[in-house]
Amino acid sequence: MLTFMSSIIQKIEALKGPAERALEGLRTVHLDGGERFELFNAGVKDDVVHFGLFPRDLLTTALMLREPTLLEETIRFCTHTIGEDRDPVTGEEPGRVLHEWNRVERNGLLSHYNAAETSQLLLIAADVLDRLRPEVGGSALRERRNEIESAGDYVLSHIRDGLFLEDPSNCGASRYFAMVTYWKDSHIPGGCEPDYPVAYTLVQAQTVAALRSLARLTTSLDLKWRPEELEGLAGKLAGSIWSRLWDRKLDYPLIALDRKKPVAGVSSDPLHMLAYLEPGDIPLDRLAAIESAAVRLETEYGYRSYAPNQVDYAPDAYHFGAIWPYEQALIAEGARRFGREDLFRKSVRILSALERLGFPEIVVFDGRKLCAGGCDVQLWTCAVPAAFARLVRGCAGLTGRDGARLGAP
Repeated sequence: MLTFMSSIIQKIEALKGPAERALEGLRTVHLDGGERFELFNAGVKDDVVHFGLFPRDLLTTALMLREPTLLEETIRFCTHTIGEDRDPVTGEEPGRVLHEWNRVERNGLLSHYNAAETSQLLLIAADVLDRLRPEVGGSALRERRNEIESAGDYVLSHIRDGLFLEDPSNCGASRYFAMVTYWKDSHIPGGCEPDYPVAYTLVQAQTVAALRSLARLTTSLDLKWRPEELEGLAGKLAGSIWSRLWDRKLDYPLIALDRKKPVAGVSSDPLHMLAYLEPGDIPLDRLAAIESAAVRLETEYGYRSYAPNQVDYAPDAYHFGAIWPYEQALIAEGARRFGREDLFRKSVRILSALERLGFPEIVVFDGRKLCAGGCDVQLWTCAVPAAFARLVRGCAGLTGRDGARLGAP
């Protein structure tokens, strides 16, 4: 009988070729200001590009794949388009990495710089490139040293009393085009937008990782900060997750904390954020509480974005019930980092859905019927098989709650 791990490897091998072909279908050449970039559109629906160039998607995909060429090209594009001014229409700020290249307008606002965490992802990606290929990374990153420092300034300027705060007043506005500016950008529970300033818990964890990356980049690129101070600040932000962003009633992290109220709910964010934290960042009782509550998110095909029996939940709701394939790979990344077999085993179930559906943006499962949703082909979904292939190579240390090691093939 096949072991668990060998069956996963078999699924990955079956998906590898189709995923690579789907990824090629998203490849595009982008020209801007005399620069040529070889990148990937974010999504295709009905054979038409539905989502164009999104740095969040590009950076996340490059990090999932740990592919140096894609990392370098994406970093080059992000630093080429990084914010320089303050613009209340687009959300631009100095050092803020682009959200979306295409012009999308609503109520007089544009979506261009409507992402709270893309600068953090840029710093993490630059650090990963520097460590993967120092001879390439160092040269490429030194050419973009000023923009990397600008991204660092952006991140640091948003930290107040141990929290990374998103606030449109930083660009001279009262609100953004997007109701929410982290990746779940539809709205917060209740169909509304936050009362700014707001701290998103997942972005807090991404900021912890970005500060640690900035500390390493400060050493390798001779940036203006003191690495030990950045490391200390990262530890302070990690601590704030448990002291200020924890919902004692649910015994689970908040989705967000805005000016007036905590935004509570059992979502996939705390599982996702494990990919950006390190052992020692999380008290063991809090890790156990997250894992226990995550049972409410489980399905036969991975973890839902939001648990049933909560306001706004529906199995096909974009950010409030659907299963996001790419997020399963990030959950598995965190599971491997923290040695949690249960989380890994359940996140890897997404491969069974991809065998049946291809590489869609979201997976919809109502307990009986499985179907695809959103874009027919989504960039970061195409990266899922290769991301799991990388992860299974490092799974020897995974353990279950009883301490037993995950079986090897």
